[in-house]
Amino acid sequence: MLDRDDCLALDHGADSSGNPVAGFAARFAAGAPGTLYFDANSIGPMPLAAPERVRQVLDQGWRIARRRSWNETDWLDQPRKLGGSLSRVLGAGAGDVLVADSTTINQHKLLHHALDLNAPRDVVVVEREVFPSNRYAAEAASALRGARLRDISCSGELGEALAAGDVAVVALSLVDYRSSTRLDLVGITELIHAHGALALWDLSHAAGAVAVSLEKAGVDFAVGCGYKYLCGGPGAPAWLYVHPRHSQSVVWPALAGWMGHSDAFAFEPGYRPAASVSRHQAGTPAVIANAAMSAAADIWCDVDPQELDERHRSLTNLLIRLVDEQCAEFGVTVASPREHAKRGGHVTLRFSDAQAEGDVSALAQALVEAGVIVSSRKPDALRLASHPLVARHTDLWDAVSKLRGLLLSEQWRDPRYRRASV
Repeated sequence: MLDRDDCLALDHGADSSGNPVAGFAARFAAGAPGTLYFDANSIGPMPLAAPERVRQVLDQGWRIARRRSWNETDWLDQPRKLGGSLSRVLGAGAGDVLVADSTTINQHKLLHHALDLNAPRDVVVVEREVFPSNRYAAEAASALRGARLRDISCSGELGEALAAGDVAVVALSLVDYRSSTRLDLVGITELIHAHGALALWDLSHAAGAVAVSLEKAGVDFAVGCGYKYLCGGPGAPAWLYVHPRHSQSVVWPALAGWMGHSDAFAFEPGYRPAASVSRHQAGTPAVIANAAMSAAADIWCDVDPQELDERHRSLTNLLIRLVDEQCAEFGVTVASPREHAKRGGHVTLRFSDAQAEGDVSALAQALVEAGVIVSSRKPDALRLASHPLVARHTDLWDAVSKLRGLLLSEQWRDPRYRRASV
């Protein structure tokens, strides 16, 4: 059985081995003293440079320069510039990623775009139990376009759903938000293409945690949020990816706006879409949010995706082992895949006692009070998401030790922990 010294040795080994990922923690602000954060699947740690970036926009840009800032700074270029900074961690070309809007809005944009590109096919395939917002977007796009929605309960049903030859686009999440099950990006994209359909992937629970390569996989479209593992801050702008084979299509973007025009300041009465991913930028950039996002984007320029992946593997494999050794006797089991290649950013635990009582949030709230920030999903799922750039192996030991203490004392059953939480 592992002890804390074993975990400390893992940290010392990582820090002294030349692994570049181990040194990135110094570029992030520390959280509250005595608090362990396992909520990177909800909101990532804050880059040290973020407050100053925002302050500069507010003071030098807004208070002093005002209108001149549009000409004297990179405000208008931020969506493309930030996209280029994220391209390495996404395995994409620098000109194929755009940072703009929200994940849901980008889902709408690309679903409509895919339906136009692949007409007269008129079926959108989506998983029945996908994150609700993704399904809502697919339902709305299908209703607005007179298209049909075809449900699958799991990726194993995809071949049958594609067999009719009428599918325009398949919209999937690479990582399940509940169990953290990761799908085969390359193999499923190949299957989709073999049946003449287009692939739209949501990487919200993968990008910034595990290695992905959108261009190598041949993915047509992808989206993801900026506030989870990518550390862009609360409500950070999302990103979208368009494979270069689609970027100069004659098909218009679903939301045609002036910033997506090939010459935005020509102010022409007719729309001409930009011959790049920029055509999907409809309106004015969110300058203040982009300033915070830029602090994170600068970090991602320097991160080697494979080193990131190895760090994530080491942390999550350790977490699973510690839970097995210290908490299994209390009815806590690992619900996420045990094989790293099949697991996304977080590790999900199941707690049988919580299922019997109908809600795991009491245990989650007890952990939060003990200084371990986690999330839960009813009725019995506890989610722990280490950020591979900042988390230490000893953090995992300390968190699981506190979890074991709560289970042993049954303190989590106290009625004060039974309150609603996000």
